[in-house]
Amino acid sequence: MMTNKVFDVRLKKVFDTINFENTKVTNCYMGQAVPPTYMDITLHDYIFQTDKGLDAFIEFVQGIGEKAELDCINFAYPALHNVPLSLIWWSKVKMPGRELGENDLWQVAEKKVMQDEDYDLLLTKGYDALASKILPQVIKMEEVGAFVKYHMENDDLVAQRYIDAGYPVLNSGLACPPFETLCGARSMSQFFMDCYKIPDKVEASLDIMLEVILNGIKNDPVPEYVIGKWVGGWRGASALIAPKIWDRLVWPYMYKIAMALIDRNVTPIFHLDQNWDRDIERLLELPAKKCILNTDGMTDLRNARKKLGEHMAFLGDVPSQLLATGSPEKVSDYVKKLLDDIGEKGVFIAAGCDAPANSKYENLIALHKTAAEY
Repeated sequence: MMTNKVFDVRLKKVFDTINFENTKVTNCYMGQAVPPTYMDITLHDYIFQTDKGLDAFIEFVQGIGEKAELDCINFAYPALHNVPLSLIWWSKVKMPGRELGENDLWQVAEKKVMQDEDYDLLLTKGYDALASKILPQVIKMEEVGAFVKYHMENDDLVAQRYIDAGYPVLNSGLACPPFETLCGARSMSQFFMDCYKIPDKVEASLDIMLEVILNGIKNDPVPEYVIGKWVGGWRGASALIAPKIWDRLVWPYMYKIAMALIDRNVTPIFHLDQNWDRDIERLLELPAKKCILNTDGMTDLRNARKKLGEHMAFLGDVPSQLLATGSPEKVSDYVKKLLDDIGEKGVFIAAGCDAPANSKYENLIALHKTAAEY
């Protein structure tokens, strides 16, 4: 693809940061749902009118970058966002302008769509049999087809738009651990009971699903612009799962997915919501300087830095509630104190998880301006 000097400089800084060779903190924009809050476009049109949505997202990021130097973007804007969410969580997603108001944020409508006997369907007839039963209950299959068609036809063009704008995109996709998918399909309370009552059946199911994920990672093409992919962690957080369950049903699958991505020269970005303090040292089992830890304000990054050292770059971690309700002074103070404590090397400064739709514009400027001037 055709690059440019600005993009090349920023791309080098991204890889320098992963390798702890950066001399200054790397400024990374996160905030998929923020642009419509401040631009003349509804959230519905932003998501479903893909050309307009992409234009709005890039224009918004460039506006931030003009006031506070940005180096990269974590995740591109959420085109047709309900499809990937339904595919990874096997849950219906209510969308703006459909089930919700035009500017209402999307919502996962979780319920038990996978019945008790569906474990046996998975174990006897395989992944495709279960997916064919579950997915039509949570999303229209023609929407899945349209989503796939859009990405097949447009991914290279979209990547070039970001390159032309001068911004490397860290995350080009999501590898969802099967624990999360079954949790969405069974509902959280029911699935957690499954992990205690029928752990052998759950583990056998996870193994089947993992093979599908690993085959996809192994065989899917990796375009030259791909830097990394999320390895998502939500319900599998240390704060939610007992150690014996986590050690058996969560971590082994995340580890194998991450190693498969590394084998394809793709950087695993551990997008870990909730608190992962208890098990943070397990990340040392992965190869050094090959992954990024992306947290949401609940995991103690100071503790993580002490335990992980320069083993893994950090992405984050300004809390969403601070961006929505705090002041620029408080945001700036948070960024300074965080960088004072964990240093600049191997650090992408960004919103924790993702900047919420109601982030104050001046707080986003304060976040990135403070980091750029630190």
